[in-house]
Order: sequence, then structure tokens, then C-alpha cells
Amino acid sequence: MRQRLHSNQPDEMSAPGRKKPPQDRCVLLAATELFVGKSRHDIEEQKIFLELARNLLPATTLQDRRRIASMLAAHPEIPDDLLEALASDEDELTAYPALRYSQRLSVDLLLRTVKSGRESLRRAIANRPSLRESVLSALCEHAGADSIRILLQRDDIRLAPVHHDKLSRRGDIVAALGMELAGQDALNPDGLMGQYLHLPAALKAKAIAAAEMASLVKQARTPGTAPVHRQGSAGLHLCDALVAEARAGDRPRFADLLCQGLSLPQPVCDLMLQRDQSDGLTIALKALGMPAAPTATVLIRLFGEQMPLADLRGLLRLHRTLSVGAAGVLAGQWMLQDQTTETTPSRHVPQYQEGSRRKEPARTVPGSAEVSPARRKSGS
Repeated sequence: MRQRLHSNQPDEMSAPGRKKPPQDRCVLLAATELFVGKSRHDIEEQKIFLELARNLLPATTLQDRRRIASMLAAHPEIPDDLLEALASDEDELTAYPALRYSQRLSVDLLLRTVKSGRESLRRAIANRPSLRESVLSALCEHAGADSIRILLQRDDIRLAPVHHDKLSRRGDIVAALGMELAGQDALNPDGLMGQYLHLPAALKAKAIAAAEMASLVKQARTPGTAPVHRQGSAGLHLCDALVAEARAGDRPRFADLLCQGLSLPQPVCDLMLQRDQSDGLTIALKALGMPAAPTATVLIRLFGEQMPLADLRGLLRLHRTLSVGAAGVLAGQWMLQDQTTETTPSRHVPQYQEGSRRKEPARTVPGSAEVSPARRKSGS
């Protein structure tokens, strides 16, 4: 036994290749536990703790950083430098408590996190006890559906019309939270019409009603104008060309012609060629003044293999009951809505040009670069 105590054999923990106990890395955690044990500290104590944290936090293990952040987040005397460091930590679970609970974070840090941070951190900010106007606006512009839902469900926050406008212009938010936004009157008529392609089915009827009302108001403000909409020769040629492209199965070219006829952005026209957006395409064709028979031909050629007969009849009923004026109002809002958001650059062509319909594999639009078929398909 005595020989064993005085043995020259190295201790197991200090043997070559073995790690030493992580005593240094536990110092900050222990100091934090002592710091949060008191609600008030003098200036000297705060300085000592801050200096200790500055030196040891970068080498502190992930698990300990998370525990430290959780303990310090709501402490009233946490040094500001340490608070900002924890809130800016690359680990989400370390940054979350400070972003969620601390009242002394700078507005600049919150704005940076909202604009470029992860969605979990945006949720933390959306749950903060109080939100500055600038932070609330940034959330409405950049946050995902889960974060926006938190704002909508809070009783202590009332979104202003400017926030409603920002949300109404975001198709992803309208698609995910359309019913909740409508329930709080957060979707104004322009927002309903502009985001028609992203609305849940229950709200599309409201958007159409808003478009019909806007069309009637427009007619009332311009008395003496005939309500009958007549197509010119260019419009007739365009409708014939759209039918021809649909029969040929050339969907990219069809989308290009649709953009020309309605001056819509390319991504919007590409979206309307998806199966679940056939009602949007029906409205676009109505806005062009296309009669029912060629409209049915286009819908059958583009969606017939996947569309039940009952759905086709519903689209033709929509085409029959929707006024040309309301269809034009809706299409106009789609153009305006896209111009106010950051989307893929679009191409606007004011008039259909028949001579370039089939001969060129990639056409040049005035004021823009030549677009290849592959690039046209991607909407980029």
C-alpha cells in the first residue's frame, strides 16, 4: 500500500495522451452562478465579472455557454458587453435567452438579427416583452410565418396599417396565414387582390368581390365610357397565339406571351401555369378578353391530363361570371404587388409582336438582355 502511494507511476488523469480536468473551463460557469446569486452588485464586482467573462467565454464549452446564457438573460445587472456577446453567439440556444428576455439589447443588434439571423432567433425577438416600432416593422418584412403568427396572437401588440401593408405584400405570409390575417382585418382590398395567387381558397371569393367593386368604382368615376370591352387586332392575334402555343405544348413560350399581353412579371406568369393556379390563369385570360371556347381549349391543353371535369367546369363558370373589368383589376394588382417586393427581375413588354412568335429560340425584349429558354423556365 505504501509502495503504491509513493509509486513513481504517473497518475491516470495525468498520463501522456490523457486530457486534464477541464477546471479552467468551469471557472466562468461557477462565477456566473455566484453572480446570479445576488440581485445587486457594486461597480467593482460587475467589472471583475465582465473581465472574467471576456477572457473565458470564447473557450467555454457549448453546454456551459448555454447554461450561462440561460442564467444571465433576465438578470438586471448583466454587463452590456457580455449581454451583446451572448445574444450574438453563433449557437442558437445560447443566443435565444438573451434575445427573448433581456430588456437592454440594442435596437441595432435586434434589427441585424431580424434581417439576417435564423428564424428561431426571430421567434425569440417576436416573443420579447416589448418591441420597438422599427423592430416590429422589420419582423413584418423578414420574419417567417411562425414568427408572424406570434405577433398576431399577442394581446399586447396591435399591428398598424403600415404593418398590414407590409404583410399583404408577402405572398409566403399570405399563403400561410391568410385566414388569420383576414380575421384581424390585416388584409386590405389591395392586399387581397394583389396576393390572389397565394390566398387560401376561402379568401379568393373575397378578392374577386373586391375586384368587382373596384371595377364598378372605376366605371362610376369615368362616366360615359362604354362597359363593353372590345378586342383590337393585336389582342385577337395574341389570343390566337396563346391558343396555338397551348396546343403545341410550349409552356415557356405561352408564359412569355402572357407576360407581353398583361405586362406581368415573368415569375407571376410562370406561377399561373402550375396546376393549382389554373383559376389565376383563367382570370388572366379573361383580362385579355379571350372568349369562353378558346379559354376552354387552353385549359384543357395545359391541365387536361390532371384536371377532373368538375374542376374544368368550375373554371369556365368563373370565366363566365367574372367581368372583364374585375379581371383587369386583379391582373393589374398582380403587377403592382410584384413591383413593390424584391423578386426576380421581370420583363415587361407593352405589346404583342406576332412576327417573333415562333422563329426565335430566344428573343430580345427592349431594354433587357437576351433570355435563353433554360433561363426563361427558371424565371431568372
